[in-house]
Amino acid sequence: MRVRGSDLWPAPLTRDLVDETHHGHRLRGYPRDARTLGDVLGRAAARVPDRDAVVTRERRLTWRELRAEVDRMAGALHARHGVKPGDRVALLLLNSVDFCVGVFACARLGAVAVTLNTKLRAPELEFMLQNSGARILIMHEALWDEIAPIRATVPCEAVYVAGRPPAGTEPLDRLTDTRERPPAVVVDEDDTAFIMYTSGTTGRPKGALGTHVGIVTSSISFERCMGLGDGERTLVAVPLFHVTGLIGQLLTMAWLGGTTVVMRTFDAAEAIRLLDAERITYMIAAPTVFTMMLQQPGARDAGRSLRRVGYGGAPTPPDGIVALREWLPQATLQNAYGMTETSSPTTLMPFGQELARISSVGWPVPIAELRTVDVGTGRECAADEVGELCIRGPHVVPGYWANPEATAATMGDGWMRSGDLARIDADGYVTIMDRLKDMINRGGEKIYCVEVEDVLCAHPAVLEAAVVGVADPVYGEAVKACVVPRAGVSVDPDDVRRFVAARLAKFKVPREIAVLDALPRNPNGKVIKSALR
Repeated sequence: MRVRGSDLWPAPLTRDLVDETHHGHRLRGYPRDARTLGDVLGRAAARVPDRDAVVTRERRLTWRELRAEVDRMAGALHARHGVKPGDRVALLLLNSVDFCVGVFACARLGAVAVTLNTKLRAPELEFMLQNSGARILIMHEALWDEIAPIRATVPCEAVYVAGRPPAGTEPLDRLTDTRERPPAVVVDEDDTAFIMYTSGTTGRPKGALGTHVGIVTSSISFERCMGLGDGERTLVAVPLFHVTGLIGQLLTMAWLGGTTVVMRTFDAAEAIRLLDAERITYMIAAPTVFTMMLQQPGARDAGRSLRRVGYGGAPTPPDGIVALREWLPQATLQNAYGMTETSSPTTLMPFGQELARISSVGWPVPIAELRTVDVGTGRECAADEVGELCIRGPHVVPGYWANPEATAATMGDGWMRSGDLARIDADGYVTIMDRLKDMINRGGEKIYCVEVEDVLCAHPAVLEAAVVGVADPVYGEAVKACVVPRAGVSVDPDDVRRFVAARLAKFKVPREIAVLDALPRNPNGKVIKSALR
């Protein structure tokens, strides 16, 4: 089944689409008067200079002030280190003004921001910093324990720290207390703006290349399909290093000249307070976030200013959507589907269909084209037939950093293979059925089984291991590990958890560990994972 978003959405959202060529592929795009993130920032600062741009507990910056701070950091990076177009600057920062400034400072120079997950452990960060060749690392002091053991092995010529700088690093203030002006640079919309690492089936992270055109295109998709307008105010309750917070909120607000209210870390009670205190009009988050917010005292009386709500990043149980509708009768509710490789949204639910199509993730956005293909043969599926979902459009990344093999395998023919099994009905609605790859989705955090299995098998007491996802009432899914001990050795589940926690991010640590005599296998010797759940 093949479907184009331009054939589904109302004419006012599609009649002005234009044909464009990006990375050798002819695609449909939106008309736009700002084509790079630097252009987007400059336009917002010129149009609404005194409107709040970024708000945190500690600071409140207008668009004029944000642009000035961005220019100071960009000027310092260039003057101190000669950062130029194409250079990589890694950001290992908690949600903060510093993160926002860092993103735009890189864009201002034509440099590439490597946005790192703050939950990762030293070995994971070491690979990403080495693989990306990041020249500069900007980080928060609270994360130094993960960088200290690998400092000598990563290529960063300088480390700037928000907070108290450890020995051998510099305070981040030195990048914002300068009067140096950034140089004039030429940035093309097809240039890379971000490297965002996403795990592969082998457990080796892949650096998706987010382009300026992909990011701006996605911001316009949110604007058009969610009916966003001038003066929107969004609350970021998810990490800014993920595409939802970064593109779906911060950069979409930059496109609109809106306001981004940033929580350093998610706190459900504080989120409820901020909805009203900051007059939030737009929010998009994983279903878990809304579930936790609804459990707070007084939640049902809060959020009356919310008019646009999106949810996605993890399976959303139907009763969760019904609860959202009861809580926010005045707001539109839209399920969304996307991934790092699609710069956030690939589908969005049309207005008013969230209950009638409760299991669907909606239509492809206007500039996207989708098809489902048979996994074994590549044959295009019929309507309602389940197959692998393939995606094309200017929002799709052109490839993976320094990984031509993965690029060729995933999007070599111009269609990005999502790794998700889906069906598309005759009306163009997409339903995600399952994951083709062995992946667990814990509250929006993607966990690949083989990555955890490799660590489990490195434990001295473990002979074999298999990891599966099991239902979790809060996070949707949790990690369950099944291990077979070595002969004559006993396995202590708590010790195994500690072993994994020292090597992988916290969200990847198994909630359950079952000790088995043997793993169930089929006649071909493959583990039968369905028997382990």
